Amino acid sequence: MNLEKFFPENHVIQLNATEKQPALKELVAELQNLGLIENKDRYYAQVVHRESLENTGIGNRLAIPHARTDSVSKLISVIGICGKSIDYQSLDNKPVKYIMLSLFPTTHSTKYLYFIGMMARIFNNRENDSFLGGSPSPEELYSFLQEKCEAYFDTLSNQDSYSANENELTGVPSSDLDLMIRLDRLYHLCSELNSPANIVQKIDELKKLIDNRLMTYYDRMIKKKNNPFAVIEKNSCTGCHMGIPPVNIKKLHDREGIQVCTYCGRFLIML
Repeated sequence: MNLEKFFPENHVIQLNATEKQPALKELVAELQNLGLIENKDRYYAQVVHRESLENTGIGNRLAIPHARTDSVSKLISVIGICGKSIDYQSLDNKPVKYIMLSLFPTTHSTKYLYFIGMMARIFNNRENDSFLGGSPSPEELYSFLQEKCEAYFDTLSNQDSYSANENELTGVPSSDLDLMIRLDRLYHLCSELNSPANIVQKIDELKKLIDNRLMTYYDRMIKKKNNPFAVIEKNSCTGCHMGIPPVNIKKLHDREGIQVCTYCGRFLIML
Protein backbone atom coordinates (compact mmCIF):
# COMPACT_ATOMS: atom_id res chain seq x y z
CA MET A 1 0.00 0.00 0.00
CA ASN A 2 1.51 3.31 -1.11
CA LEU A 3 1.41 6.36 1.14
CA GLU A 4 0.38 8.41 -1.89
CA LYS A 5 -3.07 6.90 -1.41
CA PHE A 6 -3.31 9.44 1.39
CA PHE A 7 -0.94 12.29 0.51
CA PRO A 8 2.04 12.90 -1.83
CA GLU A 9 5.61 13.81 -0.89
CA ASN A 10 5.23 17.54 -1.57
CA HIS A 11 2.58 17.70 1.16
CA VAL A 12 5.28 17.47 3.84
CA ILE A 13 6.73 20.86 4.79
CA GLN A 14 8.98 22.51 7.33
CA LEU A 15 7.03 24.85 9.60
CA ASN A 16 8.27 28.29 10.61
CA ALA A 17 5.64 28.86 13.30
CA THR A 18 6.53 28.23 16.93
CA GLU A 19 3.00 28.34 18.38
CA LYS A 20 -0.17 26.33 17.73
CA GLN A 21 -2.47 28.85 16.01
CA PRO A 22 0.20 30.30 13.67
CA ALA A 23 1.18 26.72 12.78
CA LEU A 24 -2.41 25.87 11.85
CA LYS A 25 -2.61 29.02 9.71
CA GLU A 26 0.63 28.07 7.97
CA LEU A 27 -0.65 24.58 7.15
CA VAL A 28 -3.99 25.82 5.80
CA ALA A 29 -2.12 28.39 3.72
CA GLU A 30 0.01 25.58 2.28
CA LEU A 31 -3.13 23.77 1.12
CA GLN A 32 -4.10 26.93 -0.74
CA ASN A 33 -0.58 27.28 -2.16
CA LEU A 34 -0.92 23.72 -3.49
CA GLY A 35 -4.15 24.71 -5.25
CA LEU A 36 -6.27 22.35 -3.17
CA ILE A 37 -8.51 24.98 -1.55
CA GLU A 38 -9.57 28.59 -1.93
CA ASN A 39 -10.28 31.05 0.87
CA LYS A 40 -7.79 29.76 3.42
CA ASP A 41 -9.34 31.91 6.17
CA ARG A 42 -12.62 30.04 5.86
CA TYR A 43 -10.97 26.66 6.32
CA TYR A 44 -8.75 27.91 9.11
CA ALA A 45 -11.91 28.96 10.99
CA GLN A 46 -13.38 25.47 10.52
CA VAL A 47 -10.22 23.80 11.81
CA VAL A 48 -10.06 26.10 14.83
CA HIS A 49 -13.74 25.44 15.58
CA ARG A 50 -13.05 21.70 15.53
CA GLU A 51 -10.10 22.25 17.89
CA SER A 52 -12.39 24.12 20.29
CA LEU A 53 -14.56 21.01 20.57
CA GLU A 54 -11.70 18.58 21.24
CA ASN A 55 -7.94 19.00 21.30
CA THR A 56 -6.32 16.91 18.56
CA GLY A 57 -2.90 16.43 20.12
CA ILE A 58 -3.10 12.62 20.26
CA GLY A 59 0.29 12.07 21.87
CA ASN A 60 3.73 10.84 20.88
CA ARG A 61 4.68 14.14 19.18
CA LEU A 62 1.70 14.06 16.77
CA ALA A 63 -1.31 16.35 16.40
CA ILE A 64 -4.09 15.78 13.87
CA PRO A 65 -6.12 19.01 13.43
CA HIS A 66 -8.90 18.51 10.90
CA ALA A 67 -12.28 19.60 9.62
CA ARG A 68 -15.02 17.64 7.92
CA THR A 69 -16.52 19.73 5.15
CA ASP A 70 -18.42 18.90 1.99
CA SER A 71 -16.82 21.88 0.24
CA VAL A 72 -13.93 19.52 -0.63
CA SER A 73 -14.42 16.37 -2.69
CA LYS A 74 -11.68 14.15 -1.28
CA LEU A 75 -9.35 13.69 1.68
CA ILE A 76 -6.52 16.23 1.56
CA SER A 77 -3.72 16.30 4.12
CA VAL A 78 -0.52 18.19 4.75
CA ILE A 79 2.02 17.47 7.48
CA GLY A 80 4.29 20.06 9.03
CA ILE A 81 7.55 19.46 10.88
CA CYS A 82 8.03 21.92 13.73
CA GLY A 83 11.52 23.40 14.01
CA LYS A 84 10.84 23.73 17.72
CA SER A 85 8.29 21.51 19.47
CA ILE A 86 4.97 23.27 20.19
CA ASP A 87 2.89 23.20 23.35
CA TYR A 88 -0.35 21.64 22.11
CA GLN A 89 -1.92 20.45 25.39
CA SER A 90 -1.75 16.92 24.05
CA LEU A 91 -3.28 13.87 25.72
CA ASP A 92 0.14 12.83 27.02
CA ASN A 93 1.01 16.41 28.07
CA LYS A 94 4.08 16.39 25.79
CA PRO A 95 4.87 18.98 23.10
CA VAL A 96 4.10 18.33 19.45
CA LYS A 97 6.72 18.08 16.72
CA TYR A 98 4.54 16.92 13.82
CA ILE A 99 1.19 18.45 12.86
CA MET A 100 -0.91 16.73 10.22
CA LEU A 101 -3.82 18.86 9.07
CA SER A 102 -6.62 17.28 7.05
CA LEU A 103 -9.85 18.31 5.33
CA PHE A 104 -12.30 15.70 4.12
CA PRO A 105 -15.94 15.31 3.04
CA THR A 106 -18.45 13.25 4.99
CA THR A 107 -18.19 10.39 2.50
CA HIS A 108 -14.46 10.05 3.29
CA SER A 109 -14.76 9.90 7.09
CA THR A 110 -13.91 6.20 7.25
CA LYS A 111 -10.85 6.65 5.03
CA TYR A 112 -9.65 9.52 7.21
CA LEU A 113 -10.12 7.62 10.46
CA TYR A 114 -8.34 4.57 9.09
CA PHE A 115 -5.48 6.80 7.91
CA ILE A 116 -5.18 8.43 11.32
CA GLY A 117 -5.29 5.03 13.03
CA MET A 118 -2.37 3.87 10.89
CA MET A 119 -0.37 7.05 11.55
CA ALA A 120 -1.04 6.83 15.28
CA ARG A 121 0.34 3.28 15.39
CA ILE A 122 3.47 4.40 13.55
CA PHE A 123 4.04 7.26 15.97
CA ASN A 124 3.19 5.10 19.00
CA ASN A 125 5.77 2.46 18.06
CA ARG A 126 8.73 2.84 20.41
CA GLU A 127 11.04 1.47 17.71
CA ASN A 128 10.43 4.68 15.75
CA ASP A 129 11.33 7.03 18.61
CA SER A 130 14.93 7.53 17.54
CA PHE A 131 14.00 8.77 14.07
CA LEU A 132 10.92 10.79 15.05
CA GLY A 133 12.79 12.37 17.95
CA GLY A 134 15.43 13.71 15.57
CA SER A 135 15.24 16.49 13.02
CA PRO A 136 14.26 14.86 9.72
CA SER A 137 13.86 16.87 6.55
CA PRO A 138 10.47 16.74 4.78
CA GLU A 139 11.95 14.29 2.26
CA GLU A 140 13.37 12.08 4.99
CA LEU A 141 10.11 12.07 6.92
CA TYR A 142 8.06 11.11 3.88
CA SER A 143 10.45 8.30 3.00
CA PHE A 144 10.28 7.03 6.58
CA LEU A 145 6.48 7.16 6.70
CA GLN A 146 6.26 5.44 3.33
CA GLU A 147 8.42 2.58 4.60
CA LYS A 148 6.38 2.25 7.79
CA CYS A 149 3.12 2.43 5.87
CA GLU A 150 4.20 -0.52 3.71
CA ALA A 151 5.35 -2.42 6.81
CA TYR A 152 1.99 -1.72 8.47
CA PHE A 153 0.12 -3.40 5.65
CA ASP A 154 2.62 -6.26 5.53
CA THR A 155 2.02 -7.06 9.19
CA LEU A 156 -1.72 -6.76 8.66
CA SER A 157 -1.60 -9.74 6.31
CA ASN A 158 -2.66 -12.88 8.12
CA GLN A 159 -3.86 -16.11 6.56
CA ASP A 160 -5.76 -17.24 9.67
CA SER A 161 -9.32 -18.04 8.68
CA TYR A 162 -12.37 -16.95 10.57
CA SER A 163 -15.92 -17.91 9.76
CA ALA A 164 -17.68 -14.58 9.75
CA ASN A 165 -21.43 -14.27 10.12
CA GLU A 166 -22.32 -11.15 8.17
CA ASN A 167 -25.90 -11.32 9.41
CA GLU A 168 -24.70 -10.45 12.93
CA LEU A 169 -24.22 -6.87 11.81
CA THR A 170 -27.33 -6.48 9.66
CA GLY A 171 -28.93 -3.15 10.45
CA VAL A 172 -25.85 -1.63 12.11
CA PRO A 173 -25.29 1.73 10.36
CA SER A 174 -22.03 2.26 8.48
CA SER A 175 -21.37 5.36 10.60
CA ASP A 176 -20.83 3.08 13.61
CA LEU A 177 -17.72 1.70 11.92
CA ASP A 178 -16.24 5.22 12.00
CA LEU A 179 -16.85 5.26 15.75
CA MET A 180 -15.33 1.77 16.05
CA ILE A 181 -12.13 2.83 14.27
CA ARG A 182 -11.83 5.80 16.59
CA LEU A 183 -12.44 3.57 19.62
CA ASP A 184 -9.75 1.16 18.42
CA ARG A 185 -7.25 4.05 18.23
CA LEU A 186 -8.18 5.17 21.75
CA TYR A 187 -7.67 1.62 23.06
CA HIS A 188 -4.14 1.58 21.65
CA LEU A 189 -3.42 5.06 23.01
CA CYS A 190 -4.79 4.09 26.42
CA SER A 191 -2.47 1.09 26.53
CA GLU A 192 0.50 3.16 25.37
CA LEU A 193 -0.04 5.85 28.04
CA ASN A 194 -0.90 3.44 30.89
CA SER A 195 -4.63 4.16 31.00
CA PRO A 196 -4.85 7.89 31.81
CA ALA A 197 -8.23 8.90 33.24
CA ASN A 198 -9.09 11.33 30.44
CA ILE A 199 -8.70 8.68 27.73
CA VAL A 200 -10.55 6.04 29.77
CA GLN A 201 -13.42 8.52 30.04
CA LYS A 202 -13.40 9.12 26.26
CA ILE A 203 -13.52 5.36 25.69
CA ASP A 204 -16.48 4.91 28.04
CA GLU A 205 -18.38 7.76 26.37
CA LEU A 206 -17.69 6.44 22.88
CA LYS A 207 -18.74 2.87 23.69
CA LYS A 208 -22.19 4.16 24.64
CA LEU A 209 -22.66 5.42 21.08
CA ILE A 210 -21.79 2.14 19.35
CA ASP A 211 -24.30 -0.61 18.60
CA ASN A 212 -23.89 -3.52 21.04
CA ARG A 213 -23.77 -6.03 18.17
CA LEU A 214 -20.81 -4.22 16.69
CA MET A 215 -19.03 -4.03 20.05
CA THR A 216 -19.52 -7.77 20.56
CA TYR A 217 -18.15 -8.57 17.10
CA TYR A 218 -15.17 -6.23 17.59
CA ASP A 219 -14.32 -7.73 20.98
CA ARG A 220 -14.32 -11.20 19.45
CA MET A 221 -12.20 -10.10 16.48
CA ILE A 222 -9.60 -8.24 18.54
CA LYS A 223 -8.84 -11.44 20.43
CA LYS A 224 -8.08 -13.19 17.14
CA LYS A 225 -6.42 -10.42 15.12
CA ASN A 226 -3.89 -7.75 16.02
CA ASN A 227 -5.71 -5.46 13.60
CA PRO A 228 -9.41 -6.17 12.93
CA PHE A 229 -9.62 -3.76 9.98
CA ALA A 230 -8.62 -4.41 6.37
CA VAL A 231 -8.57 -2.29 3.25
CA ILE A 232 -9.87 -3.50 -0.11
CA GLU A 233 -7.16 -3.33 -2.75
CA LYS A 234 -7.60 -4.71 -6.27
CA ASN A 235 -10.97 -6.11 -5.13
CA SER A 236 -9.25 -8.25 -2.47
CA CYS A 237 -8.98 -8.09 1.32
CA THR A 238 -5.51 -6.90 2.38
CA GLY A 239 -5.82 -9.05 5.49
CA CYS A 240 -6.18 -12.44 3.86
CA HIS A 241 -5.78 -11.60 0.13
CA MET A 242 -9.06 -13.28 -0.75
CA GLY A 243 -11.40 -11.74 -3.31
CA ILE A 244 -14.36 -9.64 -2.18
CA PRO A 245 -17.69 -10.21 -3.99
CA PRO A 246 -18.75 -7.24 -6.17
CA VAL A 247 -22.00 -6.92 -4.23
CA ASN A 248 -20.06 -6.22 -1.01
CA ILE A 249 -17.84 -3.69 -2.75
CA LYS A 250 -20.91 -1.87 -4.07
CA LYS A 251 -22.42 -1.79 -0.58
CA LEU A 252 -19.21 -0.22 0.73
CA HIS A 253 -19.31 2.39 -2.01
CA ASP A 254 -22.93 3.16 -1.15
CA ARG A 255 -22.28 3.01 2.62
CA GLU A 256 -24.98 0.37 3.03
CA GLY A 257 -24.16 -1.00 6.44
CA ILE A 258 -20.93 -2.61 7.65
CA GLN A 259 -19.16 -5.19 5.48
CA VAL A 260 -16.78 -7.86 6.77
CA CYS A 261 -14.52 -10.30 4.93
CA THR A 262 -16.19 -13.70 4.85
CA TYR A 263 -12.77 -15.39 4.95
CA CYS A 264 -10.88 -13.62 7.75
CA GLY A 265 -13.72 -11.71 9.41
CA ARG A 266 -12.04 -8.28 9.33
CA PHE A 267 -14.03 -5.10 8.88
CA LEU A 268 -13.66 -3.97 5.27
CA ILE A 269 -12.72 -0.41 4.34
CA MET A 270 -12.69 1.15 0.89
CA LEU A 271 -10.08 3.86 0.33
